[in-house]
Amino acid sequence: MRLKFYLIAFLLVGGAMQAQNYKFGKVSKEEVEETEHPTNKDADAAILYKKQYSFYDYNSTTGLSLVTRYHYRIKLYNEDGFDWATVQLDEYKSSNDEEKIYGVKGYTYNIVDGKLVDEKLRKDEIFDEEISKYRDAIKFTMPSLQAGSVVEYEYEKRSPFLTSLDDTELQATIPIKMMEVKVEIPEFFGFVSHYNQLASLFIPIDKTSEPFNMHTQNNDYLQTVYTITKENIPALKEEVYVDYLYNYAARIKWELQYTKFPNQPMDYFSHSWEDVSKSIYDDGGYATELRRSNFFKDDVDAILDGASLAEEKLVRIYNFIKSKVAWNDYIGYTAENGIKKAYKEGSGNTGDINLLLIAMLRYAGLESHPVLLSTKSNGVPVFPTRSGFNYVIAGIQFGEQTLLLDATDKNAAPGELPERARNWQGRIIKDEGKSDWVYLLPTYKSKELNYMNLQITEDLKLKGKYTGIYDKLVAKNFRDKYKGINEESYLELLQEGKGDILISELTKENEDAIGQNVKEVYQFEINNGIEAIGDKLYINPLLFLSEKENPFKAEERTYPIYLNYPVEYASTINFMIPKGYKIESLPESAMVNMNEEDAKFKYLITQSSNFLRLETSIDLNKSVFSANDYEHLKNFFDEIVSKHSEAIVLSKIEEDNGSTELTEGRR
Repeated sequence: MRLKFYLIAFLLVGGAMQAQNYKFGKVSKEEVEETEHPTNKDADAAILYKKQYSFYDYNSTTGLSLVTRYHYRIKLYNEDGFDWATVQLDEYKSSNDEEKIYGVKGYTYNIVDGKLVDEKLRKDEIFDEEISKYRDAIKFTMPSLQAGSVVEYEYEKRSPFLTSLDDTELQATIPIKMMEVKVEIPEFFGFVSHYNQLASLFIPIDKTSEPFNMHTQNNDYLQTVYTITKENIPALKEEVYVDYLYNYAARIKWELQYTKFPNQPMDYFSHSWEDVSKSIYDDGGYATELRRSNFFKDDVDAILDGASLAEEKLVRIYNFIKSKVAWNDYIGYTAENGIKKAYKEGSGNTGDINLLLIAMLRYAGLESHPVLLSTKSNGVPVFPTRSGFNYVIAGIQFGEQTLLLDATDKNAAPGELPERARNWQGRIIKDEGKSDWVYLLPTYKSKELNYMNLQITEDLKLKGKYTGIYDKLVAKNFRDKYKGINEESYLELLQEGKGDILISELTKENEDAIGQNVKEVYQFEINNGIEAIGDKLYINPLLFLSEKENPFKAEERTYPIYLNYPVEYASTINFMIPKGYKIESLPESAMVNMNEEDAKFKYLITQSSNFLRLETSIDLNKSVFSANDYEHLKNFFDEIVSKHSEAIVLSKIEEDNGSTELTEGRR
């Protein structure tokens, strides 16, 4: 009996080991037959296995190189998961060196007629592409995809950039069943590992020491070995109003603090944000670039002719730069082409353009400095490292105020940054390398003001006039989204989501006047804006301006709520009661505050003779709310949605002597 028990146990263990064989090519039939993730039923795909092994390889001819080997096995539960079968592998390069990817191979596994079959990724399905002067890519899509497929691929990347260890990604937007990570760093490189402090998931890492073999007579060198083995890693949770989702993923960043090669002195790197800022200022050639003026001084003198106020000089130079030099879509904190070449050729990266802007502002006698920052996709810099910054803008001092400018964005006015650059804090570098933090998120309020006059036609349609006024970042967003679109296409977009509406007589003002309010006016007629039941009419006077659903539906929140910028949405509706009807009931007025001043909602409705006036506004006075505020914010929007859904009820009367003229709403 005992022998039988051990035999059964052995078979069970052996079966489990076989089912979890992660060797390349050993995909099981059970993995392909699985129809849904066992703990995340909504997952479109899952990483069954991820392996990353990074180490330094020594060659007596070429020296050291940084090698990373990757192995992925991914389950595709449905067609929405097919994106995980399209792969782009980046190869970074400089003027002298470049990374190279080798040994790409892959298979797709399916069940056909009850049998497990595989389809090989062919060489002619793997493509090389030049993405930019800094980056090439290898791209491929796995073959024979169908719902239920398992795809598996592996490759090796060799890099000459020995001091640049890629982040170790420990979490994805799909669940990970098994992950193995191993990073070996020889004693020549003093790396420190940092967990992402914004992540809600912590995965421990083991650290040991072992010999590092350079295949030389002296084999007394050591290396530090970091290992992670982790099962059942949950997916990175998707949430609305997140600045950049991967900012909150579990990952390890590697910071180089020093190098110490044999028979060479120790070379120290960044230890503080002051060190980082000064290092970038010196190595980026800021001092030299910002002193140059001979090539533009005549042009700047001409555009400043007659300008005496600092604000006027700023605007003239800022607008001149934007018209003179176009952004080439490359980001960076150094002037890659040099500001003189960018000026003459009319094109440059973010460093070229914004350092040129600073140089011109200084020439005009304005106190201006570089501001280093990290774009959203580069993450939030939480510890001192040069790689924490990848972008530069201009900061100009007006007393205690620092006005931020980015001349790469044609639609941005002074003080407005493109969304990619509004990422928490930047580092302003002043004279002699001194630096300090600058808040990048806007603290001023932008507004969207809506005005509507409404009347009911004899055939129970709603007819009206709409006026919209958009300022600051609301106006910028309008230009970003619609500038350059022809009127016919814009009308189609304008009518989307507004019900059975016909819009006519559209006019727009200041669409191209950067920094000024955008105004649009149009007439409209809505066929389905009134619900008639018996002798009563039900009308929601806000129509398409109402908040119809709460954007915050989840029961709980993990990440901060990122609303981009403080904003006020205000609407004023003047509604004429038609002849032959009287008011049966009106929504009650309401005022709701969240955390006193953080957010406010107003809903005021008044009657004067045969006219109704509704004034409603939503004030969001912060760019970012903490996750602890989520429940309050959710309840706040519940109140708004509930109030915005309430209807005016009219009932028939035998006689009504009210006026039937449509009047302009008060401003």
